[in-house]
Amino acid sequence: MKSKIKKNWITLLILALAGGLVYKIPYLKGSYYDALISSLGVTNTQLGVLVNYFGIASTICYFPGGWIADRFSPKALLSFAFISMGSLGLLYSTFPSYNVVLAIHIAYGAIVCLCYWSVAIKAVRLLSSGEDLGKMFGFWEGGKQVSGLIISYLALAVFAQFSEAKLGMSTIIIIYSVVMISVGVLLLFLLKNVKQVEKTAISIKDIFTIMMDSRAWLIGIMILSAYHFHRGLSIVTPYLTKIFGLSTTSASGISMFCMYVIGFIGAATAGIFVDKLGSTLKVVRYLLVVAVVSLVAYILLPGKASLLYVVIGLWMVAQYANFSIRGIYFSSLGELNISPDKTGIFIGFASFLGFIPDMYVHGLNGTILDKFSGETGFKVIFGYMLVMVIICLVTTTILYRRAKGVKN
Repeated sequence: MKSKIKKNWITLLILALAGGLVYKIPYLKGSYYDALISSLGVTNTQLGVLVNYFGIASTICYFPGGWIADRFSPKALLSFAFISMGSLGLLYSTFPSYNVVLAIHIAYGAIVCLCYWSVAIKAVRLLSSGEDLGKMFGFWEGGKQVSGLIISYLALAVFAQFSEAKLGMSTIIIIYSVVMISVGVLLLFLLKNVKQVEKTAISIKDIFTIMMDSRAWLIGIMILSAYHFHRGLSIVTPYLTKIFGLSTTSASGISMFCMYVIGFIGAATAGIFVDKLGSTLKVVRYLLVVAVVSLVAYILLPGKASLLYVVIGLWMVAQYANFSIRGIYFSSLGELNISPDKTGIFIGFASFLGFIPDMYVHGLNGTILDKFSGETGFKVIFGYMLVMVIICLVTTTILYRRAKGVKN
């Protein structure tokens, strides 16, 4: 039994290391915002549109991706995902025309959600003994941050060696692509211990039953509103460069620290708190209060150079709450009594709803920054994020009360 548990944690580590690479290329703007705009020769709005189309493709594919996760081998799907995304990245590194880059983002969205997202989450749940579900999800999310940190700092060190931003960006994309292809090949040999996913005969009736389940809608709304907070925090990178005069390299380094170091600490500790308190939703509620406080502070604080370290400190606090929430919200499936054999399609539907913001939020943020000059644009975005976090808090409270009813 102990041997099996040990093997499960080793398998979880492999999944975490691989997962830290998935979103590197489509979300380069999170750490290299200004350099990417310069390399592609696009506006804030056009850059946002690229990621919007990644989100549109993702949203369309989340639900069928859940169906696929319930029917096919995770090893084959994950290996295909990483090899194909790495190959697309090599094409992206040449900085082809805008339309080709747009097509690459669409392809990324389809591959991630058909072959990676739901199957990876289901694999994590299958690896859990039940009692360690919170820690499994927390350390999976945290492990992704660690692998992301290592490869990102190596890439940043390479980027700093180039005086020309375009050449530096191209080199970084090549590094990410080669690593992803290598991981895809390794998974074929290393990912042996994930229990075979049940090939359940999910009927049209089952699909409509899940679509009529209020739990799926509520989890979807919780994810949707929390996702605005997650994606909105990437705007702090240009906030530091444009308003506080920080260099792109320094802002990128701080961004990576917040996302990966703070992200790992948040996801891992949140998983431990869940298992200690016995409720994912209770922990998420506490974290959302922290998110509200951090956003209110961002809105109220003026963009003065003397407040730079305060703003960075708030970023760390906000990212702790952000990655803690992301690391554990799917562990609420057990708390809400979701059947394991329907995990994939349930995740697919909830994700379909929850990640709809990817269809518009990046373009919206870019449009706001183009329309409102200086500090005003950033304050508008922070205000919008605050509204969504409050909605998330209300939704999570409803789910928490539903879960208590299930337990009773």
